[in-house]
Amino acid sequence: MGLGAIENVVLFVGDAVRFDKSVNQLSKLGPTCRTISASLHTPASFGSLLTGLNVPAHGITGFQNVLPKEIPSLLELNGINTAFSDKTGTMHEDMHRIFRTDARASLDEIQSPFIWIARDPGGHAPYDGYDGETYDQMDENASEYFSRVAGDIELIERDYQRGVRDSVSRFKQCVETIRKRGLADETLLIYTSDHGELLGEYGLLGHNHVACPELVYVPTTFVHPKLEPGQVNQLFRNIDIVPTVLDLIERKSELPLDGVSYFEEGSRIGYNHFEMTFYNNGLLSDFSNKVRSCWDEGGGHVFVESGHRDSIAIYLGLLANGHKGKHILKTKNILSSGRKFLPGYEVYGSPNISKHMAKSYIEDTVDRTINPTVSNLNEDTQDRLEDLGYL
Repeated sequence: MGLGAIENVVLFVGDAVRFDKSVNQLSKLGPTCRTISASLHTPASFGSLLTGLNVPAHGITGFQNVLPKEIPSLLELNGINTAFSDKTGTMHEDMHRIFRTDARASLDEIQSPFIWIARDPGGHAPYDGYDGETYDQMDENASEYFSRVAGDIELIERDYQRGVRDSVSRFKQCVETIRKRGLADETLLIYTSDHGELLGEYGLLGHNHVACPELVYVPTTFVHPKLEPGQVNQLFRNIDIVPTVLDLIERKSELPLDGVSYFEEGSRIGYNHFEMTFYNNGLLSDFSNKVRSCWDEGGGHVFVESGHRDSIAIYLGLLANGHKGKHILKTKNILSSGRKFLPGYEVYGSPNISKHMAKSYIEDTVDRTINPTVSNLNEDTQDRLEDLGYL
């Protein structure tokens, strides 16, 4: 990038922002890469965004997990002020628990050198339904929103695009804050996302379902005075954030990383990991659904590893759940959406790697699986997750 000395990094993570629905806006701000998300679930992807490791290697698959103490993250760099945004509410409390930190700061006040991380509603349901100060849902929760708009693809698309625009506007405010503080030359701002969002494709809404391009491909945009705006062809991954940041601030990782810096050339393959988690649903808590997939710039190979019993039970639970099931029934996509949950293999697009290569890459990645550290979710946390629309 040729940026010179970088002292500060702003990492702004818009929730559920699809590459194809955001690239035109973001590429006006800086070079924008199509990016392979680490998971379809926020906590798992955040684990990769802040450690540079694939999901099996850091062990965070759900909100009930805590980053193991032996794994360092961007929030634990000596000599650098590291903090999450000082925003409160639904979008932030869980991140503090998962990453074992109480550090909060406003972008106006955090002192250089710093790494400042913000979790933003982005394109998360209810689309365009969050308070800008607290990031709490305002008039309705995600379940209520999906139930209200079920079957109305045009309305869903319009609301989603408005939510993404608002997210990009909040990122622009961060850019302006850095400029006003006189820190533009020594600060790199990054906009990215944890996963995409389904807006009716395959008869489905939301993101905790199946691996597909609409959920796996997200944007990453770099903003700095020396960087020219535009869409770039280089493929990026969630796991490449940490090595890129460490490269720019001239630090070394304490552990081997799965990602590589943006500046390293060569083809990239991305691993996406998803495990269905039922936080407060006793009926489905005994069922398991694992989806492992491998992606490059051409497409992806997807392997649904759950058994038929579990797949069918989870899909029937989705239908009976109300808000998302209502959309499937209204759009008459029962069979087509149901097939996505069945065990087996599916290919999207035209990947440059073979099915065999993808399978081997996934197996090598899974070999590094560690046992997750688990924390108990209190009733308030479970209520918040239910409001966000998780089963």
